[in-house]
Amino acid sequence: MLLALVGMVAAFGILLVFVSGGAVRHVSIFLPEKTEDTIAFRNIDGEVQVVGIKGIAGVNPTLLTRTGDYVLELTVINEDDRIHVLYIDGGAHTKVLRPGDSDVITFHSKEEATYNYYDWGSGRGPLGQIQAIKVTMYE
Repeated sequence: MLLALVGMVAAFGILLVFVSGGAVRHVSIFLPEKTEDTIAFRNIDGEVQVVGIKGIAGVNPTLLTRTGDYVLELTVINEDDRIHVLYIDGGAHTKVLRPGDSDVITFHSKEEATYNYYDWGSGRGPLGQIQAIKVTMYE
């Protein structure tokens, strides 16, 4: 009788360790890591610029993201009176943005790199950059 009681307590203890450790969860408890930034096309002194609105500040800002599975979720708003398309080196781009339109694109880089972003079709050079950097706990 005592042996059965000890066995039952031990089994309950082992079960408790597995359940509390997450071994029996049916879904992941970790959310995917991402950065959310919002930028807008604006006409400033007769020139089209990209302005940071949420998550980033400044004119034609340098956006930062981490390497690996980390995602940069970028909301792009057209606050100008002309049509724009944001194009990022590597092929990521928004839809055609008419005045007042917005689009959300995602961007990620497996390796450290610098990517330029452009107003596609404007004929101008890069408006700014996205830097993908490796972040480690200790170096």
